[in-house]
Amino acid sequence: MKILFSAICMLFVGLLFGQRSTYNHCSGAVFAPVEGKFSLSFLGDKKSNQIWVVFIAPKSGQVELEITEVGSSLTVSTGVIIRSNDEICDLSERKNLTIDSIAFELRGSENVNFHVEKNQFASLCLTTGSGIKDDVIFNCKFKADNTQEEEHVLNLVYDKTLPTYTLLIRDEQTLTPVAGRIFLQGSSEISGSYYASKLFMNLKQPIKKGSIKIDAPGYFPVEFKERSIPNNGQKTDTILLHKFEAGELTKLEQVYFSAGLPEIMEESYAQLNRLRDLLILNPSITIEIHGHVNLDENSAKKAQKLSKQRAIMVKKYLVQNGVAPDRLFPIGFGSSKPVFAKPQDEEQKEANRRVEILIRKN
Repeated sequence: MKILFSAICMLFVGLLFGQRSTYNHCSGAVFAPVEGKFSLSFLGDKKSNQIWVVFIAPKSGQVELEITEVGSSLTVSTGVIIRSNDEICDLSERKNLTIDSIAFELRGSENVNFHVEKNQFASLCLTTGSGIKDDVIFNCKFKADNTQEEEHVLNLVYDKTLPTYTLLIRDEQTLTPVAGRIFLQGSSEISGSYYASKLFMNLKQPIKKGSIKIDAPGYFPVEFKERSIPNNGQKTDTILLHKFEAGELTKLEQVYFSAGLPEIMEESYAQLNRLRDLLILNPSITIEIHGHVNLDENSAKKAQKLSKQRAIMVKKYLVQNGVAPDRLFPIGFGSSKPVFAKPQDEEQKEANRRVEILIRKN
C-alpha cells in the first residue's frame, strides 16, 4: 500500500512540472504497441528522473510485460501502470475520475501482467534516482481475448438520429485496416486523441477548419490541416497510410525553425516525437536527415551551412530523447533541391524550407 501511495504521489508531482517534450514526462511519452521489444534510457533528470510509455490496446486482452533495468546503479526504481480511457496527461486536468493503477518495484527485472480493454490506454511511469542514466529494456507480449477480430472499431455515436462521421484508416497498398493513434481538432465535440482503424462519432455542426493526424506503427505519420468535415448525414473519410521501407524519402511536416536560425521551435516537438517513436520501436532503422532552405538573399555557402545546422539540431533533439547517435546522419542541401525553383509566394518559399528523412538501406 505504501508503494502504491508513493508511486501515485510521484506521478502527480511529475504532472505539475508542466508540459515537457521528452519521455521524461507524460506529454512526451513513447507510444508503443502491446507486442514487441524496445529499449529506453533514463535521461538523468535531477528533479524527476522518469520514463513514460503508453500502450494502447487494439483489442481486449492480457498484457505480459517484462521490464529489465541494465546499469551499475543499486537504486531501486519504482513503477506504476495507469489504465484509463484517456491519456493520463488529459486525466490530470479532469475531476471525479477514478484512476486504476498497478504499482511495483523494479529491482533489476520485473514481470508485470495486466488486463486491458479494447482501445484502453495503459500508461507506464518508471521513476529512479537523480542523475541515473540506466538503460531499460521492455519486452511486451499480448494475448487477445478474441483473436478473430481484425477491425479495431471505436464507436462514439450516442444519438443515431444525428449525423455520423466515420473515419477509416487503411494500408494504401492492400487496403486492409490499420489501427493507429488519431488526433482530431476542430470543435469541442470531436477534439481528442483516439485509437482505432474505424472511428464513428456524432457531428452536430460542420467543421470548416479541422485537423486530422494519424500515427500507426510501421507507417509514416500523416496530417491534414484546415480540413472541412460536413455534417450532411453519413460522412466517411478514408485515409491511406504509406508503410515505411528502405530507400523511402518523406518530408517531416510541422517542423519549424526560427527565421534564419537553426533553433527548432517548440511547436515542432510533437512531430519530432513521432519520428522518435518510429526509431525507438524499429531499432534496425538508420536515417539520413536532409535539411533544405529557400534560395533568397543567402549565398549558396550560407544556405548550405544553415541547412546542415538545422539537420544537426534535429539529430540533437532525437539523441536527447533516446535515439542512438550512430543511427542518424544529418546532411545539408542548402537551396540546391527546391520544391519550387522560382517560388511565387510565401507558401512556396515555405515548401522549399523543409526537413526530410531518408530511411537507409542496411
